[in-house]
Amino acid sequence: MKDKTILIVDDLVENLQVIVSIFEQNRPDLIIYQANSGKLALSVALKILPDIIFTDWDMPSMSGIDLILELKKHKTTRDIPVIMATGIMLSPENLREALNAGAVDFLTRPINDVELLARTHAALLLSEQHQNALAEKDRQLAEIALDITKNDAFLTKIKIRMEELMPALSNPQISPKEELAAIISELDTYLIHDSWQRFQLSFEAVHSDFMQILAKTHPELSPAEVKLSIFLKLGMNTKDISNLLFLTPESVKVARSRLRKKMGIAQSSNLQGYLMSF
Repeated sequence: MKDKTILIVDDLVENLQVIVSIFEQNRPDLIIYQANSGKLALSVALKILPDIIFTDWDMPSMSGIDLILELKKHKTTRDIPVIMATGIMLSPENLREALNAGAVDFLTRPINDVELLARTHAALLLSEQHQNALAEKDRQLAEIALDITKNDAFLTKIKIRMEELMPALSNPQISPKEELAAIISELDTYLIHDSWQRFQLSFEAVHSDFMQILAKTHPELSPAEVKLSIFLKLGMNTKDISNLLFLTPESVKVARSRLRKKMGIAQSSNLQGYLMSF
């Protein structure tokens, strides 16, 4: 995990020193950058992409509001949380203006140590959540790209095999029945396996610890029993599970009974509730 960075912007040196001193005493883990103007802050932000920005409102040439509006124009900086500080613009209308411009929080001067640290902590959490969301989107896009590539390769393979069968269709002495049956079987296997892989990736993104806990607690489970456990964890009923697994409801009930026995869950206990607790 990269170190957290904060950019502090103020045209008055004494104000910069006060805020830097608070962070140095209480948050030595932060990497601090300083800028004495909005224009310099914009240049620095575009270069280092800080996790959060703490800016004064009233500055010459480019105010804190102007700085936020400029940051919003750039894709790389538009989502950086900005905390606005002022000792002059203190009315509710001023607060509304700062929030409407894109500030995530608002502090009045003189700066209170506890309040500054609390607001900074909240802004850092917001920044981390946003970065995690972007990373998850990138992961999903990468999976989609891989799926497309894999699907194209598989469909091309099937297409070639189908084209090779074309001559046989017009020749009554040759039966393509066995080859067609093989192709259909291969398609079925691929579709079931591919769908399950995509589902499992999505499941693990939401319930990241479940598979590890299940494997550690019950290492004896078969792949089919792991799959059934996942569906039960999601609160699915027998009918839904039977549709997903291409089984009869009776077969699912038998599988649940075997899973319960293998896990050592008493009949009086709720198997689904047990799995949901993981």
